[in-house]
Amino acid sequence: MEVTPDGRCAIQTPARVFPSRSLSYKEPEKGERVILGPVSDFPTREWTIEPAPQTPMPQPYFIRVPDKDLMVVVSRQAVFPPELELAPADLDLENAWALLPVDDRD
Repeated sequence: MEVTPDGRCAIQTPARVFPSRSLSYKEPEKGERVILGPVSDFPTREWTIEPAPQTPMPQPYFIRVPDKDLMVVVSRQAVFPPELELAPADLDLENAWALLPVDDRD
């Protein structure tokens, strides 16, 4: 994941490799599923990652849609595996994410 000077980033797997799959959605609206996009996902969806005002350790972050009042949350639907969706932004730590380093060496 690389962050641009305006604070936006693409969340991709594998990171910094083209082509790669990125966290994506069809349209930025409430209830829209967040999916791992196809390898040919273009343009890649960008997100803003903002630290939560609360500071437990590890530092929690909110993953938001740029220029919209929406963020990535775990769906409240009782499905397995759990799905991600877009929901109105709030400061509830229940919807925060901990960003931890991942060893992506094969």
